[in-house]
Amino acid sequence: MTQHGAYSIVVDIKSGMQQPLYDLLQKIDDSGVEDNDIIPFKKITTIHFARFVILDACKDAYGKDIPAQLAFTTNYDLPLNNHMQQMISVAGRGLWQIFSMCEKFPQGAYNASMLELYLQNQSLEADTFYVGVGYRSVQQIHEEHVLRNAINDFADRNRQSIQQQPANTTRQQIIDYVHSNADLAFARTPVPNASEKWNVSFYGKLIGLAILFIVLLPIIIPFVIVWMLIVLSIEIREKQVPNDLTKDHIRELVNRETQLVQAQFSALGNVKPGKVRLATMMFLLRMTNFLAPYLFSKGKLSGIPTVHFARWLIINEGRQMLFLSNYDGNSENYLRDFIHIAAKQLTLMFCHTEGYPKTRLMMFGGAKDAEGFMEWARAKQIITNVWYSANKEVSVDNVYSNSKIRNGLYGTMSETEASEWLRSI
Repeated sequence: MTQHGAYSIVVDIKSGMQQPLYDLLQKIDDSGVEDNDIIPFKKITTIHFARFVILDACKDAYGKDIPAQLAFTTNYDLPLNNHMQQMISVAGRGLWQIFSMCEKFPQGAYNASMLELYLQNQSLEADTFYVGVGYRSVQQIHEEHVLRNAINDFADRNRQSIQQQPANTTRQQIIDYVHSNADLAFARTPVPNASEKWNVSFYGKLIGLAILFIVLLPIIIPFVIVWMLIVLSIEIREKQVPNDLTKDHIRELVNRETQLVQAQFSALGNVKPGKVRLATMMFLLRMTNFLAPYLFSKGKLSGIPTVHFARWLIINEGRQMLFLSNYDGNSENYLRDFIHIAAKQLTLMFCHTEGYPKTRLMMFGGAKDAEGFMEWARAKQIITNVWYSANKEVSVDNVYSNSKIRNGLYGTMSETEASEWLRSI
């Protein structure tokens, strides 16, 4: 069973190197992210999604300068060592060329060991990491998409006979077709399920937290009440920071949405001043990171059914929040889902950034102010210089339905179950 990681690195760009770095990343984008000569992402088979984002120099909530930075992230199949070795083997010289424009990078000629050490030492752990298509490798998602297309073609060629025979007869014909097709050999056996040891460890952590919560409940309740009153008093006193948004910025963002199925979203915002704000935000992010695999494990991030992967990173000593996601559709519908489906849950996460619509108790208000939320989201959204998707034609819904089709090739089914399975093809 495949598990996933979120590699992240955010480093300062050397003085005078932002434009050359921008030009180099633009060359990757113009040459085709899959097969360019600098970072040929398609050859790095452990990557689901990857991106490079230049973060412009700015000031934090205290008015202190933050230099221009480069963010590089991947959503990959574990283990990290395999992923790192493959990146360096395939694209080491390109990564060296890119990061040589950043601070703290080793000088001199290309050295794979030094590059690996740099990428390890500068990496950041995501404060919240969400996986919407869990426990599937890049290869499995691709293969099951190929399988579905092949079965669809077979069904189309034999539609007349299929309509006149029992569902289980058709299902057996499909199974025989799959077994006779060498290109579909991977589908002759099911994907292994999680081991009993893994299940015990996975659910044991949740049970342990639940027991601890119950034991400490007499302490937790008064503490939470006092803490929420403190937060409420801060919310009442806070002055709203205006969002700097122009039509040109919106136009540039929308013009880059060229994919038919998937898209990406990158946003950067200043964290509001104060230790209470910072502590509250970090607790909520890390608790969400722990609970996400249990609460949001069926392709829905707080009910939003289109998110493949998402992460929150608190960077620059807690002064900024960087949010990165990979989703289906376009950004307008994606942001509307935030408002209509997950307003309270996501307001808990984002209300700690400047410019977010006014909240009460971190849940009420916020994204319910649709106009204010859209203005904040567009103002904080930034250009993604390079974005790569390994399976760009496969939506979250496709991933789950493709797995369902594959699983239907094994075991026995009643006539009713076979009919239902055929309807998913």
